[in-house]
Amino acid sequence: MRKTSTAIVLALGTALLLSACDTGINGTENDKQETKSFATATDGAGVLPSWIPEKATDIKEVLRTTGSERIITMKNVTLPNSCKAIPAGQKPAPADDEESKFKADDYSTGAATLKADWWPEGTEQKATSICGKWWVTINGESTYAYSPELKTVIKNIASSK
Repeated sequence: MRKTSTAIVLALGTALLLSACDTGINGTENDKQETKSFATATDGAGVLPSWIPEKATDIKEVLRTTGSERIITMKNVTLPNSCKAIPAGQKPAPADDEESKFKADDYSTGAATLKADWWPEGTEQKATSICGKWWVTINGESTYAYSPELKTVIKNIASSK
């Protein structure tokens, strides 16, 4: 009886230990995301990128807290002079991130991996301006901004799925 009890305890312990190895479902431990919204840029001060003008409104953001990718949509935006136009026919490319140690080569040039019902698929590839490390697309009254993900984060997410 004692051997059976010990075997059951060991089996339960092993099952618990193995289940703790995957702390997320389908790689979510490497892909934690948050959604935020702000009525105005002033409401998002300290959270939103500094290049977003104060007059921006109706701001929605999805960000990966385990990486650097972010997608943002907003209205009433006139880009500041610090943003640079992407020459016609040229694809957007990552830039060095002045706020971190990461260089342009550390970032993906592929499609956005974050999704939102307000983010038109492929918008990041149609960017017409670069604001720091942000790829920016203006489409009518809406402005879309994309911060590329680090290659290592994309690799970690893919390997944990």
